[in-house]
Amino acid sequence: MRIFVGACALVLVLGACSDAKKASEVPPAAISTSQYRGMSCSQLRTEANLIRKRTPALEAAVEKAYKHDKNMEAVTWILFWPAVFAMDGNDSESQALSQARGELEAIHAVMESKGCRM
Repeated sequence: MRIFVGACALVLVLGACSDAKKASEVPPAAISTSQYRGMSCSQLRTEANLIRKRTPALEAAVEKAYKHDKNMEAVTWILFWPAVFAMDGNDSESQALSQARGELEAIHAVMESKGCRM
């Protein structure tokens, strides 16, 4: 009985070992506005629209990787718990989403400074 209780406690303590993040948890990257300063309002709107169009696919990729990682984590805990520590999360997907969100913030900052309508 003590072994079972100890195993349950270990699972609870280490249950959040995965680095995977939900799309809603991914913050925007810090992107310099300098790359957008030379663009016109029209070019900035076009660039922002291009990023907005690809953002849902990036969010979906983050969510898919998150769900896959969590499912694998659950199976791994049951079948072979030491392997949980080798799981890599969804860092690459999260970085791409973070980059896109940061680019949008930078574009919006430049648009505001230029008085562009959004």
